[in-house]
Amino acid sequence: MAQTDVPAAGAQRRARGDRTRTAIIEAALALFDAQGVQATSIDEITAAAAVAKGTFYVHFHRKEDVLLERAAQLTHQLHAQAPPAGADAVAALRALADLTASTVSAGRRALIGRAVRELMGQRAHWERVLGARPTLGMVVEPLVAAGQRQGVLRTDQTAHRLAHSLTVLWLDNVITWAERPEPRPLGRELERSLALFLDGALLR
Repeated sequence: MAQTDVPAAGAQRRARGDRTRTAIIEAALALFDAQGVQATSIDEITAAAAVAKGTFYVHFHRKEDVLLERAAQLTHQLHAQAPPAGADAVAALRALADLTASTVSAGRRALIGRAVRELMGQRAHWERVLGARPTLGMVVEPLVAAGQRQGVLRTDQTAHRLAHSLTVLWLDNVITWAERPEPRPLGRELERSLALFLDGALLR
């Protein structure tokens, strides 16, 4: 093979790997949605994805990692679309609440709730699957830091700590929304949580 063909071959392998990974994710999520996570086996996932069982373990350690991967994808999407702080960091936080609600609501509700429970309860697994990709807290933190610079949010706590507090509130709301038989709109719940957060974080 010519030396100039090596990068192209590498790109083709990565593309095949990405397609395989996507097939596994889609098959797993469909099965999880139809019969639940516990009732779904890795054999069923690989059969539905038309891949060998060993191929699953090239991409994931556990079937639950697929849920974490989906959560990581949603968070990456939020990071890419997050509003800039601009002149009004509080308005940007409200816009992020709306964006988060619309992004999360577009998915399968039960699976979203299960994924968020998994990431909140399995930190080591979440960090392994997430890798270098952004967390929701990393999306929130620049907006909080901007609010501190603008003199509207308290500075006796770090931006990281304040962002963590809001992130936990939002994730808890997502779980409640996902698990209630007849939930209130997620956007309304995230806005209520943001109001609660701001009640303690705004400078008076």
